[in-house]
Amino acid sequence: MPKTSLHMKILLWGWAVLLFALLLTFWFYYGTVSKELTASSRQNTSRLLNYVRWKISHSPVNPGTPAFQNEITELGSHLDIRITYIMNGKVLADSDVEASRLPELDDHSNRPEVIAAETSGTGKDTRYSKTLQTRMLYVAKSMGNNGGFIRLALPYSVIGERLDRVMIHFSILLALLAVGSAILLVFIGKRTTSAVREVSATAQAIGEGDYSKRIRVIPGGEYKLMANSINTMAKKIKGHIRIIEDQRNQLDAMFENMTEGIMVLDPQGKIESVNKSMTRLVPGTQEFVGRMPLEVLTRHEIQDAVDKIIKHGSEKDSDALIVDLADGRSMNVTICSYNDYKSRRKLILVFHDISEVRRIEKILRDFVSNASHQLRTPLTSIKGYAETLIDTPPQDEKILKNFLGTIRDNADHMSKVITGMFALARSEYSGKKLRTKPTDLQKSVGLSMANLKSLAEKKNISLSNDEIPQINVTGTGEGLVQIFDNLIENAIKYAPENTEVVVHADTDDEFAIIKVVDEGPGIATADKERIFERFFKLDENAVGHGSSGLGLALCRSLARNFNGDIWVESPVDATTGTGSSFCVKLPVTAEQASESAQDSQ
Repeated sequence: MPKTSLHMKILLWGWAVLLFALLLTFWFYYGTVSKELTASSRQNTSRLLNYVRWKISHSPVNPGTPAFQNEITELGSHLDIRITYIMNGKVLADSDVEASRLPELDDHSNRPEVIAAETSGTGKDTRYSKTLQTRMLYVAKSMGNNGGFIRLALPYSVIGERLDRVMIHFSILLALLAVGSAILLVFIGKRTTSAVREVSATAQAIGEGDYSKRIRVIPGGEYKLMANSINTMAKKIKGHIRIIEDQRNQLDAMFENMTEGIMVLDPQGKIESVNKSMTRLVPGTQEFVGRMPLEVLTRHEIQDAVDKIIKHGSEKDSDALIVDLADGRSMNVTICSYNDYKSRRKLILVFHDISEVRRIEKILRDFVSNASHQLRTPLTSIKGYAETLIDTPPQDEKILKNFLGTIRDNADHMSKVITGMFALARSEYSGKKLRTKPTDLQKSVGLSMANLKSLAEKKNISLSNDEIPQINVTGTGEGLVQIFDNLIENAIKYAPENTEVVVHADTDDEFAIIKVVDEGPGIATADKERIFERFFKLDENAVGHGSSGLGLALCRSLARNFNGDIWVESPVDATTGTGSSFCVKLPVTAEQASESAQDSQ
């Protein structure tokens, strides 16, 4: 592993520095010992020189004689040192040279030690001797006024041998230290490598997301603090990551399951992501990721608001607007901005479908408008008759009853208008959310005919049905009864006296078509659709007939809530141009019918 190799390199460099320090110490020690040995040898030689000088100066033998040569030779052999007697540069005696060779020796007056002795009384020098073929340490001293010099020569090999022994001993010690430190380095390196590998593996696992990883084995106490720090860090990171994951899961759940559509835009104003609700509100939005909102929503108001916040550096961080989509739905769009981890501004668009709210508001406005329109005339009539009765009450009882009857008729008409408006508003509000049930068609038609039997008898109109089949249709008992009540009542109202109103049904596997047929004056082609509009009346004097103008609008609303429809076919008799057939189409269901039709009555 790279970290382990780096650690081993550091240890190897440390080992190399240690060896270099030992070598430097040895070199310094060796130089010091060499100087001390040389100085000690010179001091010893100087002491011997003083002794030899004293010995020779008290000798009765004259220099230059064979006896003097023998004395020098014997003295040098006894002291194990070379003794040379020099006078005027000529060697008169030498303990290591035969007497016959003395004349052959070079002039010694130019020797450094002799020159120094002549100057200061004592001279020293170390050099290679051609006579003895070895390196020698020379010490010379003047003999006094006779011009002679006594010189001692000690082989430098004696000092070299001692230095060689020091070199050998120190080399052995250095080798032992090097081997020992190498073994210790390998031992420490293995422990350190194991620790570094454990720490590295744990750190790498934490970096890859395994926050449960811990340093279990800590080789040596020097890594304990670091291992505990990493373990504590991993534990805290794991806790933070859990909190972040919980928060992210909560946000994801909210983002994907909220009813509002969410659209996230990148810093360029392009779609970055959308939630499921947004895809449901605007199908295909997911396919427009990476494109501008204008391309999917086709509303420039939203794009303008986005550009104002992102591109033009608007001081506003949010905005809100209401837009109408091409399909007629209304959306309340809230735009808010935030900065990502790179401090780039992004936008979140929240789409709230307010179509239902707008629809209800429209129903309320229409209700108020229609109520004021439809109630104004009867209220005016009631007020006028009431004021007449108060200010100038008629004396004729018949006129008084006529006035009171008019007031009652207008009050009944107002009550019917208000009841119809509430029923229609409730039907439109329920819409497709209405919970339908399998309903017995025969029972619903029978109940309506029973409800209006007395009204038909007043005009001597016959109510009949062509054996309505025993089938179940989709709807509610109350709703079906309302439909048939309105249709049969209208047929009786507009049919001439002594005629017939017939109810019959045609069925197949999917739908049942129920027709209410009368012998009335018929309906013009131009009015066949308008009669299903609110407050539309064929007879402008409908107040006298108790018509509110809402019955057929309510019938169409209920039929469509039941996944059906309603229309009119007129005239029935093409020859006379009379008669109308109101047709109601309802889905047939094979499920068991409920008793709601009976219960509603």
